[in-house]
Amino acid sequence: MTPRERMIATLSYKKPDQIPIQFTLRDELMGKMKAHYGVESGREVEEILGADMYRGVGVRTLWPEWEKRVNGELSGPFGHIGRTVLHDERTFENPWGVVEQIGSTGQYLQWMGGPFVDTDDLDSFDWPGEDRIVMADDTAEKVQALKDQGYWVTGSSGTHPFKQSWRMRGFESFLCDYVANPGWIEAIYDRIATYNIAICRKMAEAGVDMLEYWGDVAMQSRMIVPPDQWRRLDKVAWKRIIDATREVKEDIVFFFHSDGDVTPIIEDIIEVGFNILNPLQPECVNPGLIKREWGDQATLDGGGSVQRTLPRGTLDDVRREVDFLMKCCAWNGGYVLRPSNVVGFDCPVENVVTYLEMARDYDMSTLTGPPVEIPDPPPCMSIRTHS
Repeated sequence: MTPRERMIATLSYKKPDQIPIQFTLRDELMGKMKAHYGVESGREVEEILGADMYRGVGVRTLWPEWEKRVNGELSGPFGHIGRTVLHDERTFENPWGVVEQIGSTGQYLQWMGGPFVDTDDLDSFDWPGEDRIVMADDTAEKVQALKDQGYWVTGSSGTHPFKQSWRMRGFESFLCDYVANPGWIEAIYDRIATYNIAICRKMAEAGVDMLEYWGDVAMQSRMIVPPDQWRRLDKVAWKRIIDATREVKEDIVFFFHSDGDVTPIIEDIIEVGFNILNPLQPECVNPGLIKREWGDQATLDGGGSVQRTLPRGTLDDVRREVDFLMKCCAWNGGYVLRPSNVVGFDCPVENVVTYLEMARDYDMSTLTGPPVEIPDPPPCMSIRTHS
């Protein structure tokens, strides 16, 4: 099967010849992986590990006022920011008015501010309209060419309403508004949803396979916000975005990411139209139990422990986790194997190699049906997180 055929099969709840694999590694770790395999690029590492499934196309948003202020570039272990507005050598502002600072170790970013920290006036921000979203004339041809080459094609999707709103407002103020001032949340969600719809419809017109949204609405112990309020605010915004996009391309796939325990809203995520649920963080949800409950309604994506197994487990722990995920989640398709977040620089290369090579080489013919028993808690929970 081609990578594209594997993805189509697993979304159709048909067992592919090889489990679809995805991963994101910190740059420091990817460097070690390239050295391990003796290759020059991350793409070559993906090809070796059978994780070369996706190709992406996108649109460009014009930010004329922000562009006038661009005065430098940033790139490093914290991420590849590119051209940006520098406030100083460590502090920068993105087109959405969000200000971040590079941490003291140079490995992470810290949120510093946003355009609505000191004002409620949404009209004070220069919101991009459909006229500022630019798609190349040959995008549809590029999408078809990538499909013909055997790839699953993703497209730009805009920005995550929940995540973008709190970054523009400030987390604590946003959470207060979420409960006490939902009208303001509805108003900012309306602006963001309008922007997203314009982008998503262009991507649907170009024929992309999938649109992804990455943003967290839960912690390991509970939702960040009350589930009932999430249904009132976020669910409505998501339905609007997905419905408007499927007016253009009915079978476009939508991917939902949130760390933490989202079990209170999984039914809603599926109901509103998401097809793929990520990342199945095993420290707070059991991927096998999620598969048993909802595996015939959504494709599951993730489940690998980046807090316990990959950084602290033995090679036997690594093999045990992969075997658990394959037997519990992949027996009838509907599953993409992936670590539950970016794999950190603290993870031994041997663990990561063993993890991904075992998944790549797993004999799918041994998966003949659902497991008789699902280990609970998942295997990773037996691994100590500190000495």
